[in-house]
Amino acid sequence: MNANTKNEETILVVDDDPALLELHTAYLQSAGYKTITAESGQKALTYFNSNQDTISNILSDIMMPDMDGYELCRKIKSTEKGKEIPFVFVSSLNSIEEQLKGYEVGGDDYITKPIQPDIIYKKLSVLVNMTKSNKNLKQDLQESFKTTMQAMTYSSDLGQILEFYKTSLSSPNFQELANNLFRVTSTYGLKCTLQIRTPNQIVNIGDKKQVSPLESNVIELVCEKDRFFDFGTRTAINYENFTLLIKNMPIDNNERYGELKDLLSSLCNAVESRLQVLLYDSKAKQKQEILATVQQAIDDIEGLFREIQGESISVIDNMKSDLDEALMMLGLLEYQEENILSIAQKCLDETNNVLEKGNNLSNKLEEVYHRLGTLFSETHEK
Repeated sequence: MNANTKNEETILVVDDDPALLELHTAYLQSAGYKTITAESGQKALTYFNSNQDTISNILSDIMMPDMDGYELCRKIKSTEKGKEIPFVFVSSLNSIEEQLKGYEVGGDDYITKPIQPDIIYKKLSVLVNMTKSNKNLKQDLQESFKTTMQAMTYSSDLGQILEFYKTSLSSPNFQELANNLFRVTSTYGLKCTLQIRTPNQIVNIGDKKQVSPLESNVIELVCEKDRFFDFGTRTAINYENFTLLIKNMPIDNNERYGELKDLLSSLCNAVESRLQVLLYDSKAKQKQEILATVQQAIDDIEGLFREIQGESISVIDNMKSDLDEALMMLGLLEYQEENILSIAQKCLDETNNVLEKGNNLSNKLEEVYHRLGTLFSETHEK
């Protein structure tokens, strides 16, 4: 086997006749081609199997002892790489039957001996250009397909994000909001945990199972880091009111990682917006509950005061009536009776003063209630 190198196109020349092999090689080299020679079909196949990427074209005789050109062509064309390499038969057999047989086993052209240099140059030139065009076309098709698939995927992703925005607006609580989020992230093949932080508690929600204490602690440790914080194969996406932990982020795949960052940013923006509403509603509900509790306390105090007031007046009236009866029976002098009655009247007046102060206390409590209501209303408007 002999190899000569001059140009980027390499022709594998196969012929069991050394003289013809040398002649064909001379023709090709004079045209600027590189050549690889093989004295038999078996040697050519062995070389092809080990050096497929170096061969641009194959020029082969048909009538050879160990493996003829038809069999060599059939075996080469049965491989993925061989399908792309032009195979040209060179033979003294010029019948239609022989040419059809060459076509059936996958041949690309058929040249009859004796070879005319101009003919072989033209045929190889056509095949080389055709191979290049097919290769470029295949690459263009692959790029077009890739671009189309990316556009379709991006369109699908946008549709999911828009759908999530709509569903998140009506999510009544943290759990339902998390469930809607996980339905989208699962389509990306992501495993997630959502940690929501409120003024009163931390809520952990996993996409498949309960969140372990260790995982919760880890999220709390990274929640103050950057918006996207990578550690190991995990990524924490941090917002004011929550952290979304992605447990299988494709950090080593820069293209996919970039795509997911854009998608997850859009999703998390929607989560943050809905959480702000839910947290605000929760605070407003708490304020209403406080107001209701204060109002109930005021009502209870006022009712108790009215009851005490009524009982006090009744006791004093009864005491005054009893004094009148007692004085009649005691036979006291007039000035003595007047003195005792004035003491009783003084006690009654002082008791009324105390009860009047109780009325003022009730009014003050009512004023406190209204001031609390005004304060909460101003906070709500802000």
